[in-house]
Amino acid sequence: MREFVITDLPDQQFTVILNGRRCTIRLRYNVSADRWMMDLSIDEAPVLTGRKLVLDTDLLAPFDFGLGTIFLSDLGSGAQPDRKALPEGRVRMFHATAEEMTAARAA
Repeated sequence: MREFVITDLPDQQFTVILNGRRCTIRLRYNVSADRWMMDLSIDEAPVLTGRKLVLDTDLLAPFDFGLGTIFLSDLGSGAQPDRKALPEGRVRMFHATAEEMTAARAA
């Protein structure tokens, strides 16, 4: 499992290899929704735009990208992924492969 470190910048982008694919994740803070939004490109092709970041939800589940799971967890803090909680680490963003998720469910 991999954790993505989110900074305090309201518009940030990083590139990571997920299941052998080059993925670019862009996070933008939406003031009116008080939430972060995610854009995803795979091998430089945009595939997802404006996906709202919500807790305990597989953000990739409705799509068949073959990348595994990207999800947010509050790790018991009770925080929501708002402007401060995500950069402060009270809410964290993770990636897990399908195998890692299966193993976690079995444990």
